Amino acid sequence: MSDEDFDAIYPFEIRELSERHWTSVFVSKIASDFFCNQKSVKVLDIGSGAGKFCFVGAALHPASEFHGIDIRENFIEISNQLKEKHQVSNTSFRLQDVLQMNFNGYDGIYFFNSFQEKIDPTSAIDARSEVSIEQYILYTNHLFNELNKVPVGTKLVTYFAEEFCVPDSFRLISTHFKGELKFYLKDMESHESNTKLNKEEINEHIDKHTFLSE
Repeated sequence: MSDEDFDAIYPFEIRELSERHWTSVFVSKIASDFFCNQKSVKVLDIGSGAGKFCFVGAALHPASEFHGIDIRENFIEISNQLKEKHQVSNTSFRLQDVLQMNFNGYDGIYFFNSFQEKIDPTSAIDARSEVSIEQYILYTNHLFNELNKVPVGTKLVTYFAEEFCVPDSFRLISTHFKGELKFYLKDMESHESNTKLNKEEINEHIDKHTFLSE
């Protein structure tokens, strides 16, 4: 199915965000296949938006579960409405700030750089988007620390996300789409790895996007 056909399930204002902010059907298929290639799994989508990645993954892998969290109530509402309308029983969506949760209980984690709008005005989704370097660092630190706590064997997929977000307890398995889509596997315990975010790399990333947005 093409993205144009899939996006027809959404209202116009949601479709308008698709090209920039939602994972494409093809990328969703590749990522969900990586998560679900051996057994039934439970996958968390951090910043699920309108639920597109979860819906595609759930449709392709009915034995697995896809759970999305987002801070925008309207996105969670539309996602749950579509879940009920199309009877997608193996996915769920909840209003949740990732700062208030850990990642225990998930076999796979998907992250499409939902923090970028905090330093890059061109990535703004709506009026709620607010540039805040402090918030970007806070959220990125939380992501890094929680990823480092998950069990060995946990899979991670990042899309348009910087490598400094991922602790070295994860091993890079493969990359796709000129390196923008990355597949990782957690193969070290947290105490065996460097448990601190690389401040130099994150500051360089912030400076670059702050400069470009001026």
